[in-house]
Amino acid sequence: MKQGTGLKKSALLALIALVLIVISSAVGLGTFAAYTNSRNAQRTIASYDKQGERFSSNILGRGFGKDNVKTLYVANATITPSSVVTVCNYERGKQSLPYSENIGYTITLRFVYFDNSDENKYVPVDATYMANLTAYQATISNGSQTVTLSSSHFSDTSFSGTLTGSTTDSDAYTLTYGTNYISGNPNLFVEMTATPNVTGMHAICAVFKAEVRAQGATDSWTGRFLDSESVQNPTDCDGYNYSISGFGTGTCTLTWDSTKVSISAYSLLTLLAIEGATQPTSNSVVFAVDSDEVSRYDVQFYKVNIPAGTTWTQMNNSVVTLQF
Repeated sequence: MKQGTGLKKSALLALIALVLIVISSAVGLGTFAAYTNSRNAQRTIASYDKQGERFSSNILGRGFGKDNVKTLYVANATITPSSVVTVCNYERGKQSLPYSENIGYTITLRFVYFDNSDENKYVPVDATYMANLTAYQATISNGSQTVTLSSSHFSDTSFSGTLTGSTTDSDAYTLTYGTNYISGNPNLFVEMTATPNVTGMHAICAVFKAEVRAQGATDSWTGRFLDSESVQNPTDCDGYNYSISGFGTGTCTLTWDSTKVSISAYSLLTLLAIEGATQPTSNSVVFAVDSDEVSRYDVQFYKVNIPAGTTWTQMNNSVVTLQF
């Protein structure tokens, strides 16, 4: 009996030892797993933290150019439209939290034009498109280097920089349009993109426009065909890009001659999606505008029957009209 009891005690002690070994191993494996998971997570979010991504700008934003359209307002047509654009190594508004390592980046500049039929909305120009826009130029400078976009040089990748890690750092670029952008109002804009070389960080970009907005001016909204700058005769087009822009608040009525043009289904749905918008007739839509929320709407029309000899003035005054 004593011998049997001794065997049972030995077996029990062995079992306890085995359990302790298993528990110890499990704890060790758990600790190792937690450590490796932590390292993996740290590696995955290297360019982020709870504050956000630390590659930003005062104007440029993530997404496509169509998602970040900025207007350079001037008080009158004699003032040169310009803006200072920064590239920074911290989240916007949080200069005290710079990225810990150097960030190299490149700047891509290009002329683009609006085309509502394209999913990206802003399309890079080519030599054919620029043939009728030789008078328009834009310059970009960082103080030591200046690049001019023109009809013979409509894209550029000359600018690059490095933001120093662990210290608040930023670079500044000045974009300037010629004053004839205000008087000519061409369908031609600058798209600026800053692309970082850090894995996980996103490029930031914007499309820049120029418009007059005089201080104290009364609310005003207008509509016009953008194609008039690049196409001489309206009959040469199968479709038309129509821009509605302005400032202030109020109500607009867009009307079109349905015997000559038809509005695209997407454009109509976009306007009708505005709160309170109505369609009183099959060829008109009424909608509220507020430039503090949206300062521009781009609408596409298709040609039904544009008689030979029709001018762009007639297109703007009778084929499609906007009342504010």
